Parts: sequence; structure tokens; C-alpha cells
Amino acid sequence: MFISTRCRNNGFTLKNFVWAKSSIFRSVSNQSVKTKAAKKPDGIFSYAPINNKSYIKIRGPDTVKFLNGLITSKLLPTFIKKNLTTIENSENQPETDKNKATPNVPVPEFDARLGNWGLYNEIGIQGSYISRFGLYSAFLNGKGKLITDTIVYPTPVSLSEGTPNYPEYLLELHENVVDKILHVLQSHKLASKIKFEKIDHLSLKNWNVEVQFPNLPEDIENPWFDNLLDPMALAKTSEDASNFAANVLQSLFKSDPRILGVYVERRTELISRHNSTFPQSFRLVTSQQVEDPSKLFNFDVFEFPFQVKRMDPAEIRQRRFQNGLVDSTQDYKPETLLPLELNFDFLPNTISTNKGCYVGQELTARTYATGILRKRLVPVKLENHSHLDTDPEKKYPEFHLDSTIEKDFAHPDSAPNPFANKTSALSKRKQRPAGSLIANEGQYGVALLRIEHFSVAFSSDEPVEFSITTTKGENVKIIPQIPLWFDNWQQNNALRK
Repeated sequence: MFISTRCRNNGFTLKNFVWAKSSIFRSVSNQSVKTKAAKKPDGIFSYAPINNKSYIKIRGPDTVKFLNGLITSKLLPTFIKKNLTTIENSENQPETDKNKATPNVPVPEFDARLGNWGLYNEIGIQGSYISRFGLYSAFLNGKGKLITDTIVYPTPVSLSEGTPNYPEYLLELHENVVDKILHVLQSHKLASKIKFEKIDHLSLKNWNVEVQFPNLPEDIENPWFDNLLDPMALAKTSEDASNFAANVLQSLFKSDPRILGVYVERRTELISRHNSTFPQSFRLVTSQQVEDPSKLFNFDVFEFPFQVKRMDPAEIRQRRFQNGLVDSTQDYKPETLLPLELNFDFLPNTISTNKGCYVGQELTARTYATGILRKRLVPVKLENHSHLDTDPEKKYPEFHLDSTIEKDFAHPDSAPNPFANKTSALSKRKQRPAGSLIANEGQYGVALLRIEHFSVAFSSDEPVEFSITTTKGENVKIIPQIPLWFDNWQQNNALRK
């Protein structure tokens, strides 16, 4: 993996990175060979095709500024305040445990109209950085509702074959929402110097790839952080970002020219940071000639054997739901949810809180500032999921808390009213849903759960029951799982009080 030298003054420096065979992985492999106790292979390469993606290619001198006004991520190091008279640099990101000992180094000023800079990322371990890997973001409507999430890929991945004269990106979308986003782009284009076009879905392929080392000791940090995730967040210039991307492509994927875009999954960092065996996921956009992405992977860089597994896309979707994540309008209906309800504020560089105006910014910024949010997306397990109504045109199925618990929970401190009609009061409480099931794949799904029920769902010593009653009168039990961001949410909630 990447071997790095940490400087006391400047933290990591990209110039010192060399891709080499990791002594950590080598020692694990040797130990497993000696003891013969490991039942799992030292390396697992899993992949699955994703067949419902389409792409919009967008390029031109005004591309960065244009996209910055449409998506929720911040693509420029400066922003314009509401009074439109000052421009302020936003490099004063709050410190995290990972960057307390490292300086916050700003990205130098750059002209986004000239050259292919890659993607500006607002928050990294030393402040903002430049990357040539994909960025997870979102398009909102004027009311702040999510039209779709998207991955923005700088293309080409590296600039080893020359620097284009202007920025160029691929927008990854579910095939059922591409025409809508084309309409959004066209309606906002005005005099912007950009060109965009829909790419024939048969000309590109999309792959979900996971690389896992299941035999690593539990007491070490996941090696992907020191070897990929942290270094990729250090590039301050387009040249550094391009060199790093070229190094990764050469080392992991043999610099195969059929790879047109790479997304490095960072949404699950809260899990993988404390789990050494958690797999690192990638999204690869390739030409149509690729039939098996394992043929692109450079297994020779590791000193131990790999098992290669082709996974079903449904299994990938289940894993995504287990982590409480959605992926495109396959998992939700456009313009029905708020981005903060989907926890986009806990995903790295997905929503900027200070970049200024963009479509849907007003409600999003107000919700973030006030902290007033009624529901959030959580992973759930379902029992009797086969009984669910499957009509996609219907609203999200609502589920309810057990009536006895809900009665006690709704007014825990209020005295009983001797004149109240208890039967009608209980009936009214039953009608108020505790949440809605957004999507599921078999027994795993994601649901919007009202925040007022978090305490009984995640902190109660006794299990509580939520259920959906189908049109046929059958009950589907909903079991909320603790989301990966729950501890951070509790800390933020405590600070607001």
C-alpha cells in the first residue's frame, strides 16, 4: 500500500508516497499460513455490475461555477455573501480528532475557468483539498426537496496525457431521472459557457467494487486510511491531485485506459475508521468493453492470494441499506425528501453550509442552522417483508409504534384527564405514524423515523415494536438499527441544548 512519511510541520506530503507491498498485510498473510487457523482468504475482491445508471457529460469554462450553483457541495474555495459585496475565503473548518495536530492549509487561489482542476473538496484532514476522484452530491428543487443524489466524476481521472483547456465532468444519475436533470441544466444555463449532453447508456458500464482484508487484527486501524483515504485528502493543487490519482490507478488498476471515472467511498468512514476488516468500496465507470473488473485489478501489489467474488446487485443494495445509505432514485421518489432527512449533513463534502446561494439552499441552510428536523433516515430490518405492498406508485408505507408504548411515550409527564374519551384518544395516537419505510431489498431497508422515537428505538433496554399494516391486514415488523452517525448526532444535539 502507500508508504508515507509524516512531517512534523506539514503533516503528510504527497511527494513521499510510494506504492509498495504493505508489511502489515504481509505479516498477516505469513501468520495465517503458519497457523493455518484462518478460514477466510487474506484478500477478497468483490464486484457487481450496476445496470441502471446513465450519465450527463458537462464541460466548458463556466462548468465549475455553473455546477456550484446547482448542487449541494461546494466546488469553489470562495463564496459570495448575501449582500453581494464581499468574497470570503472559508478555510476555517472546525477541527476533528484526526486533524487537531495538523495545520489547516488552504487550497491556493485558482481560476476555475482555465484547465481541468478536478474537484474542490471543502473539508479534509488539513482543510480543503483537490481530488480527481468522484464526489457524492445532490440536486435540490426550489423548495429544498431532493430531486436526486449524484456522483460527479472529473474526467479523465488523471491528466497524464495532457491538460484539457477547461473543466470536464460526468454526472452519474439513475436512468429514470436523467431527462429531468437535463431540463434543470437547460433552464439554468442562460449565458453560461458550458456544453452538456446525455451519454448513450450502452457506451459506459458501472461497477461496484469492494476490497477487503478479513484477517487483519482487530486492534489496528483500517489500513485504507493511511494508505488511501487520508492521503487523497491532502492534495492542494491540480498537479498533486492528478499525480496521486495516476499513482492509485497504476498501483490498483494497472492504469487501464478503459477506466473513465473512479469514486472512492467515504460515506462509511465512521464505520471503517474503527473496523480494520471493513471493506473499502469503489465505484468504477468503464467503457463497454469491460466484462469483469477483477481483470483490471492489480493483485500483484499484494503478497497474498485473493478470492474473487461476483455479487448480485441486490446484495450490494442490501449492504447499502444496512449502512443507512441510499443511491439514486432507485431508492426513493424524487422531490419527496429533504437532504438532511437523509443525513447528508453527516456525509463528507456532500452539503456545504457556507458556500452561499444554490437551488434549494434557503430551506436547507435554515434547517441546518435551527436544528429543527422531525425525521431522519435509519437502517431497519423487516420481518415478514414478503407481505409488503409492492405498488411503486403508492406513498411510502407508514409504520406505527406499539399502541401501549406510544400512549405512554406521547405524554409521559401529563396527568390523566378524567373527562377525556380514552378510546378516541388512543385511536388518534394510533393514526400518527412513527415513520415511513422508504425502500427495502428483502429483509433490509431504510426508513424515516421520527426523532422523538429515537430514545425508545435505540436506547431502550426493552425491545419496542414498530409495524406496517398492509392492505390485506397483515403486519410487517420494523426493527430500527442504530445508524452509523448516531453518536455524532447525540453530541450535536447536546451542544444545541
